[in-house]
Amino acid sequence: MPKYTYRVSPRTAEPGGGYHLRFYMDGEEMGSGVYPADPDAAPEEGIDWWNGLAEHERAHWLEKAKSVRPVDAWGAFLREHAHADALAEGWAWITRRGSV
Repeated sequence: MPKYTYRVSPRTAEPGGGYHLRFYMDGEEMGSGVYPADPDAAPEEGIDWWNGLAEHERAHWLEKAKSVRPVDAWGAFLREHAHADALAEGWAWITRRGSV
């Protein structure tokens, strides 16, 4: 039975940040996906997101970002969600193939 695995690795900010997901079968790359997390790509969404947060949620994301700037909190939110999405898709890759 083939062994299916995946790897999630961070991307630099230049191509949009976020994460790169690679799928493997028996160690050979079979495909990949990109999960960008660029806070500058949709600033209006970031403003709406920030304005919809309660104070404790703002404090949480500013702490995650290690910053006092809302744009950095938006970036931390995007990175966390991009990472979670990449992990979920990697897990789905394995489970669809019965390799759990």
